[in-house]
This record gives sequence, structure tokens and C-alpha cells, in this order.
Amino acid sequence: MVRYFRIHADYVGRLGVGVGVFVAVDHLRRAGRLSEAEEALYFDIDDWFRESLALPPFYADGNTVGAVTWFKPEGSAHFTGRLDALRGLLTAHGVSHRRTVSEDPGRIVYEDDHQVGAVPRVRRPPTPLPAGTVLGPTTAGSKRHLGGRAAGRPEG
Repeated sequence: MVRYFRIHADYVGRLGVGVGVFVAVDHLRRAGRLSEAEEALYFDIDDWFRESLALPPFYADGNTVGAVTWFKPEGSAHFTGRLDALRGLLTAHGVSHRRTVSEDPGRIVYEDDHQVGAVPRVRRPPTPLPAGTVLGPTTAGSKRHLGGRAAGRPEG
């Protein structure tokens, strides 16, 4: 029986696994590849998840343990539409991605009703990032203040 699922890009990041859907869309945002409407959609979804899910404590120190979050399928139906919208943004910008399922995502270091944080048992070397990807530190809280208009980019 499948216990957990994760949506991620096919490129491998610093944690040695496919970059999660939120980070992959944020890479597009940082690169200035999202339209104003796409950026607003991303911020709305990101804010909704921040309000609706507990933030695992391993993020407090920048995730030095190297954990990856996975959703629990039971009770996650209300997440699906929002996750599909993020997948749509990746598809629209040519970012290959997938939904992975696992009964054993790794050593679980956090668990709540909707998700687990697990340290992967196997890590791969990072792969080349998609062209135009802009890396930077993960931002705690809403990223809305980092939007195109806030950063001084022209609208459109």
C-alpha cells in the first residue's frame, strides 16, 4: 500500500533528490520566467499551504538534517487541485516533473496529520539545473514581498 507521495522536478538539488514542486516553481519565479498572473497564483498557493499545514521544525535551522517532505494520501484530497496548479506552471515552462509514491521515503524525523519529513536513504549528486534557474536561500513565511513588482521588475 502506498503511504506517501511527493511531487518534484526531475532535476536533483542540494538534498540529493528531485527538487520539490514549491522550490521548482520558486526557481522559475526567481529567474523572472513567471508572468504576473502566474506569480500571483504561486504566491496564493504557497500562502495557502503555509496557513493550512504545520511547518516542520527541521526548517528552523535551514534543514541541516536534509529532510524532504512527503504528503500522506489520506486527507490530502483538498491539496490536489492546488498541487495540480503548481504542476501546470512547471509544465507551461517546460520543467519536467513527476509524482513519486513510496511506502518508505526514508528515516522519518517529523510527522503530522498531512505530511512527513524524511531523511532520504539514498542521495544522488545534484544535476545541472534548468537554464535560467536562479538559486537563493529559502524564504521563511510568505514570498509575496519578493514578487516582480516588489523586486522592481517591469510588469507584464
